[in-house]
Amino acid sequence: MEILIFAGIVVLLACISAGPCLLVWSLSAKWLPEKYYFTPIKMTFLCVVLSLVTAYAINFELEGGSISIPMLILFLSTIWSVVLLPILLVFKFFAQDSCSKRNT
Repeated sequence: MEILIFAGIVVLLACISAGPCLLVWSLSAKWLPEKYYFTPIKMTFLCVVLSLVTAYAINFELEGGSISIPMLILFLSTIWSVVLLPILLVFKFFAQDSCSKRNT
């Protein structure tokens, strides 16, 4: 039972640590034009998954055990958000630009 409580606390902290990533995507959805809209929840989930995959790929050592997972998610998911946002904006800009040229 104690293990379930501890695992629940770690999962809760991991969800809270995705907050800055969600903030980045929510602000981009609010401030950017409608044609550059990205769903904040889906993009946050993608960034959290990418942060976990990145940590696993570089064999990131968690010295604090499972308590250090929220800090890992906090930093890596925010970095992934800041990297992905301009790349996706440029991709959408050129993809929609090419679509509008084909239609005319």
